[in-house]
Amino acid sequence: MAKYGVPMLEKLLLQYCPRDGSSAGMRAFLQDYLPSLRASNVQLEIETLQRQRRHPKAVGMYRNGISKPIDVKNLSAAEIAEHIMWMRNSHGRGQDYKVTGRRHLSRNPTIQGMWTVDTFARLAHRIAESQSSRKE
Repeated sequence: MAKYGVPMLEKLLLQYCPRDGSSAGMRAFLQDYLPSLRASNVQLEIETLQRQRRHPKAVGMYRNGISKPIDVKNLSAAEIAEHIMWMRNSHGRGQDYKVTGRRHLSRNPTIQGMWTVDTFARLAHRIAESQSSRKE
């Protein structure tokens, strides 16, 4: 994602093993998808690194100093391309959470009403009234 016209993903590091089965999708990605990715993203520095007996990873390094590693073991080349496009379109920040005044956030508000200090005192008072009205 570009912020003020500047792409935020600065560098992409692709780590894989040349022999492991979990890196088969990464090797297929490097053969099939990487040339077109480099041609369409000339501003992006793409580095490949062979690591023996390690699972494949794609690490995106952003301009704000944050790096996001994504484990891509046992994924197909198309799924790896989808993850890399997600990293390219990401802004490099974490998820923003808003703090509200309520203690518990829920999409389904309670149907029972809010708890107060005298919630059960009113309930006991109603029960006593209903029992006294039955006796009469």
